[in-house]
Amino acid sequence: MYTVAIAELKDGMIIGDNVKMGDKVVIKQGTKVDGIIRKQLAAFKLIAINIMEDEDFAETYYGKIKVSRAFKKFEQDYAANLMAYKVAVDSFIYKKVPFRLDDLKQIIKNLVPDYLSGKELFAYLYLRLPSEDEMTYAHSLNVAMICKIYARWLGLNEKETDVLCTCGFLYDIGKFMIPNDIIWKPTKLDKMEYDLVKTHAFYGYHLLSRYSKNLDPHVLNATLQHHERTDGSGYPQGLMGNEMDTYAKIMAILDVYEAMTSARSYREPKCPYQAIQMFEENMIMNYDVQFTQLFAKHIVDELIGNRVVLNDGSTWEVTMNNMNDLSRPLLRNDTTVLDLSRNRELYIKGII
Repeated sequence: MYTVAIAELKDGMIIGDNVKMGDKVVIKQGTKVDGIIRKQLAAFKLIAINIMEDEDFAETYYGKIKVSRAFKKFEQDYAANLMAYKVAVDSFIYKKVPFRLDDLKQIIKNLVPDYLSGKELFAYLYLRLPSEDEMTYAHSLNVAMICKIYARWLGLNEKETDVLCTCGFLYDIGKFMIPNDIIWKPTKLDKMEYDLVKTHAFYGYHLLSRYSKNLDPHVLNATLQHHERTDGSGYPQGLMGNEMDTYAKIMAILDVYEAMTSARSYREPKCPYQAIQMFEENMIMNYDVQFTQLFAKHIVDELIGNRVVLNDGSTWEVTMNNMNDLSRPLLRNDTTVLDLSRNRELYIKGII
């Protein structure tokens, strides 16, 4: 709900609270505003009343977010800042104009102000559907925004946060050298296509090293190493975990999470719990355990209280996390408690 001055009321608005004179309800909650109601409210000498918004009628968490004024404002701000980022990227790729780091920092301030919670940001990103021509730009912008939230969780100082967010903006810059129809191919890549995609880490490192010389070494390392894996199975150098840059280890996690949980033109976004399950299954072999566990724990902590749907179609509320099985929390409905860690045939299919 939001507050509206009596003089600003318009026909069709829905009154959010009972209007009382003393203990008597004179206008009921849910009443639609019209000329007669406005005259009555003016006669009662009220200054303002609460009006219901679209989100007050929505029945699910994401339904409320999707119609909220906050999300609509975010979409407007996102479009403007995505365009600013796109101009910076295109100027670098096609004209070799070095990135202005203060401009990138301002984009983060615009989109992830200090008051924005991780829960809100991840919901906004989950709901936003990019167009095909902006997906490569949007992927890096989204990762940069997630970097800001993850930096809070890590307790990084301002300088370290700026470096991590810069990694988010630039680590995938080499993908702009690969055709879009290969980068975003909805089916499995053939060997030649996959070999081409794998070159983006080296291309990005080369471009940034040569044409944007004011970058922190961590940014260059993250660009080159974000597809390395701790067991040495990654590319382009097959590095082991102890050989990887700390920031590259973080970017490896955030890159995969954003790709899985953001919408694409050819598929729905995957549920955060599905992404967390993937990390739990592959963490020891592929990702830094410390960084992955911290990230996963914060993600699922943000989801406590949300309603979810399981693969059998039933709906539940997340009530408690299982710390040794983060993708399988404790759920409840009106009469029953369900521990997913003990019911392996069931899993969370989506958040509602």
